[in-house]
Amino acid sequence: MPKQLKVAVVAAVLLVLLMSAQGTAALWRADGTIDAGTVSTGNMHLLAGSGPATKQNYEFTDLDGANLVPGQFVQAPLTITNSGTTDLDYNLTGATTLPASPTLADTALAEFSTLTIAAGLSATECSARNTLTAPLYKGPAVEVATFVQARALTTTTDSNSEVLCVRVEILPSAPQTAAGGRLNLVLNFTGQQQ
Repeated sequence: MPKQLKVAVVAAVLLVLLMSAQGTAALWRADGTIDAGTVSTGNMHLLAGSGPATKQNYEFTDLDGANLVPGQFVQAPLTITNSGTTDLDYNLTGATTLPASPTLADTALAEFSTLTIAAGLSATECSARNTLTAPLYKGPAVEVATFVQARALTTTTDSNSEVLCVRVEILPSAPQTAAGGRLNLVLNFTGQQQ
């Protein structure tokens, strides 16, 4: 095959390859008007406590565990309120019982205490030390403590708050090393828009 013919065949093959790789390009365009509606924002505020003591960082003084001995418990109501303008789901996102500078007795006491949180009781029923059935959480007060399922709070007056009954129990098996220990219960809650 002559050299010129080989060059012509190669050129033709390259030309076909280049042309087939080009493809087609089309420009599609359409115009129209839609009614996007109104977009509005809201705010979320999850508060703890009741009455004038309601606030974001609530000191839960009603739960006083002073002078508890193994096998005893203390419980008190805690009201959680959605004071924002949008419905939300909230959940327990951790708990601790250790004071800022824990002693060995504090640590031992924390290891032998159980935190139980339940809903469905009124503040009066909780204060009367009624039984906590179907708890939302029962276990140690640890950073990974969460409810079995998030709780809904709307912005309507009849369902914007919920009473939780919080119990701290010292297990009967608490050792003597826990004597004189102190607990400082801190509950963390997080709200998310529905």
